Amino acid sequence: MRLPRFVTENRDELRRVGGYEQHVARLCAVPSRPEHWHDFFNMSVWAHFPELRWALNALHVDPTVGPKDPRNGRAPAQNVAATFDEAGMLVVSTSRKVLEALRALHFKRAFWEMREELRATTRFWVVGHGLLESLLTPHPGLAARSLLLYVPTLREPEQDDELRYEIDRAAAARVQAFRDARTVLDPIPVLAIPGYSDNGSADFYDDLRNIRFEPHSRRPSDANAELGSG
Repeated sequence: MRLPRFVTENRDELRRVGGYEQHVARLCAVPSRPEHWHDFFNMSVWAHFPELRWALNALHVDPTVGPKDPRNGRAPAQNVAATFDEAGMLVVSTSRKVLEALRALHFKRAFWEMREELRATTRFWVVGHGLLESLLTPHPGLAARSLLLYVPTLREPEQDDELRYEIDRAAAARVQAFRDARTVLDPIPVLAIPGYSDNGSADFYDDLRNIRFEPHSRRPSDANAELGSG
């Protein structure tokens, strides 16, 4: 999978080509600001999940997606893509029970009562560069907007790159499917994930400040979607 170039942002050039995403798509170049954490993390996501990032860019610049919201000029699928671009997370697990608990917003059950199972079966990849920047100074209630993926097996640590490539392809297929069906991203309270904060007691999960999220409408569960199924 090709990677774009990362070039110093030039506002005149952005206006000439029609905007940021158009610049990426037409010139295969990502405008970036020197010594800027937000753009650094964007580069990091491109490096680790290039197929996912190209899929998001293709959706951002697709003129056939509609109808457009007059408030921001985006179609609903593009709004979802923009949210995932900034605050996205991939949750990959061999445990359908863990994914179902997360999907049902049973966070204490998933992160505390099922803690050992979650540690053994589930991985969390932050792919939203805005969320990565927020983790520099994390705050209670910080939430990712996630895609949940079931996998039959997880490889040993030395084979993580192979798994990441598979996940990259699967996530890109899910983004492409945003065009065809209404999608709601699952909220995950980031600091509730084991290892992401000092959350090694049940009291942490009893404090709603730590597991709150912005409410949204629900959709039928896809927590059991297979890796690569789109």
